[in-house]
Amino acid sequence: MHGIARIRFGDGALVMPACSRYDRELVFEEAEFYARRHGKVRLELDRREILVSRQPGRPCGGCGERDTALSFSVGSRPLCRKCVRTHER
Repeated sequence: MHGIARIRFGDGALVMPACSRYDRELVFEEAEFYARRHGKVRLELDRREILVSRQPGRPCGGCGERDTALSFSVGSRPLCRKCVRTHER
């Protein structure tokens, strides 16, 4: 599904284009919105699954920072809001 993102939450899902940098930024903003609203979401982007949760996570596996509002996990690797965006490019 290159160029397409799917955000799964509760009993729903949202499909969005993810071709450009701008599209991807909108996808992450929507994923964060739904994570705050539903507690957690699964974001599928470029055949990778990212779990976005409202609970603060472990320190980032990329830079060591800890996000206090949301946590992002790619597989078992925790990433902060900044690193998860650069990890997917």
